[in-house]
Amino acid sequence: MTEMPVHTTHDTNQHDRFYALVEPHIEAVGRFVHALTRNREEARDIVGDVLLTAFEKLDTLKSEQASASWLFSIARNIVYQQKRRQKFWGFFDETKATERPSEAAQPDVSTDVALLHEALARLPEAQREAITLFEIAGLSLEEIREIQGGTLSGVKSRVSRAREELKKRLTTEQ
Repeated sequence: MTEMPVHTTHDTNQHDRFYALVEPHIEAVGRFVHALTRNREEARDIVGDVLLTAFEKLDTLKSEQASASWLFSIARNIVYQQKRRQKFWGFFDETKATERPSEAAQPDVSTDVALLHEALARLPEAQREAITLFEIAGLSLEEIREIQGGTLSGVKSRVSRAREELKKRLTTEQ
């Protein structure tokens, strides 16, 4: 008969600490990943990977106040890592492609949201990421600077340019 593992107080404390650090940010991370992938199921998988990676690397977190930017950085790295890997995935199968459910906006999703996603997809990657982190995920400019690197004024410029470009695209395309 095999024995069940006994969780020590250290394990319980680590689980509690992890939950306390991650729980306040997980919905925002999910929205961020969904905005980058534009695929609900893929976003759920990536959020699971983010949680696993974050738990495994909990000891690398330098400051608990930086937990949001730490999580978003992990999410960003995983999304871009998967995008790079997708270049090498399999061959196109037309029958599978026609059987696959459409990623187009569902009937219950407003046209405005679909237009916004299209306009976001046309932004340069750094601007799209900055505006998504700021407006959708609700991160501060300083937290975005920690994730993207560069200067605070650079982040402000990216967010401002993204807003202007979205405004221009959404008002002229309607």
